[in-house]
Amino acid sequence: MAGFRNKVKNNKPKVELQSITTLVAGTYKAGKTRLWKEVTELHYLTPDDVLLMAFEDGYETWEIDNIVPLHKEGTDDTLWKVWEFFKKSVVPDLVKEAKEGRITKLIGTDTADRAIDACTAWILYDRGKKYAKTFVSLQDISDNTKENGWTVLYEELKKPFDTLKNAGYGLFHLAWAKEKETTLYDGMKYNSIQLMMNNTGRKVFESQASLICCLHNETSVLDKHGNELEENLTDKKNREKASNFHETKTMMYFRPSEYIEIAGGRFTNLPEKVEYGAETFLNVFEEAVKGQLKKTTQTVAELKKEEQEEREEKVKEMAEKLENDPDEVFSQIEEVISTMSKDQKVEASVEFEKVFKVKNYMQEKGNLENLKIALGIVTKIVSK
Repeated sequence: MAGFRNKVKNNKPKVELQSITTLVAGTYKAGKTRLWKEVTELHYLTPDDVLLMAFEDGYETWEIDNIVPLHKEGTDDTLWKVWEFFKKSVVPDLVKEAKEGRITKLIGTDTADRAIDACTAWILYDRGKKYAKTFVSLQDISDNTKENGWTVLYEELKKPFDTLKNAGYGLFHLAWAKEKETTLYDGMKYNSIQLMMNNTGRKVFESQASLICCLHNETSVLDKHGNELEENLTDKKNREKASNFHETKTMMYFRPSEYIEIAGGRFTNLPEKVEYGAETFLNVFEEAVKGQLKKTTQTVAELKKEEQEEREEKVKEMAEKLENDPDEVFSQIEEVISTMSKDQKVEASVEFEKVFKVKNYMQEKGNLENLKIALGIVTKIVSK
C-alpha cells in the first residue's frame, strides 16, 4: 500500500551535541563565549571539529581555535557585507565540505543577536537596490512596498542556518538576555530574564533549540564567617544593615524559574539550575539524553555511530537535490552573479550568447541541463 504509511518511522532521541541545536543565553559578560570554548574543548577530540561564526568580537580575550571573524567583513555603515559573506561564501563552502570531506561537526554563532543585525542590514541594502529607495527599517519596507519587512527577515535569517543543519552540522547559538517587563492580560506586571532579540529572531533561534541554557549571576549575602544569611543583619537599635561580605556565582538554568524565562528545551530530565562549568553542562546534556531513552536497547556509542551515518546520508540526499533541482541551480547562478564585478558580468554575457544565442540565462529557467551549463560558466569566471 502506497501513501504516507511508507514514511512512518520511529524516532530516537539524539545523543550527540552536534545532532541538536543548542541555545545559550546570558547578559553581557555572563560567560557565553567562555562556555563555548570550554564545552567544545572538553567534548571534541580536535579543534577542527568545531567552528565559531563570530558576528562580534567577544572572543578576543580568549585563546580559541577555528574562528571565522565575520564582523571584520563590514563596519557599522557596511554591516550588510557581514551577512553577504556569511550566506554567499561561508555557508556554500561548508555545504561543499560536508559533501566532499567533512571537517567541522559543530558550528557556533556568537552572537545570534549580531547575526540578526547583519541580516537586517543586508535586507535594507538589498531592498534599497531593488526599489531604488533608502529604507531605514524593516517597518519602512512594510510601509512602502508590497513586502512585509518582518517576513522577509524571518525567511532570510533562517535559510542559511537551515542549510547548515540540513548539511549535517550541529548548531550552538549564543545570545544576549536582559530583564524585561511583561504585562499580563489582567494588568499585572512582572520582570523576568528573556532573550533580548525581537520576536522574529526568537522564531528562528529559540523555537528551533532542543536545549536552552541561561547564564545568570546569583549573589549570596554572607556573615563574616562565610555563612549565608537568610535575613539582613541588624545593628544595636535593631535596624537592618548591609553585610560587608557576599559571594557571586554564575548559575546555568536549564528550566524556567519565577525570574528566568528563557530556559528549557525538548528534554524532560533537566535540573532547574546548576553551577557554571563545562563539565557540568555536558553532564546535564548526557543525563537529559539518557532520560529520553526508554525503549531502545542500544548503547550511547551505538546510537552515536547511527546518528553519524544518518547525517552523512542526509547530506548526500541534500547534495543530490541541490544538483538536480532547476530552481536550486537557478538560485545558485543568481547568487554567483550577485558577487561579480561589472567586467565579469560582461564576460558572462559573452559566454551565454555563445551557448544560448542570447546574452542571458533567464530563459533557461526550468531547463536543468542548460542551467548547469550556465552555473559552470559563472563559477569558472569568478574562480579565475
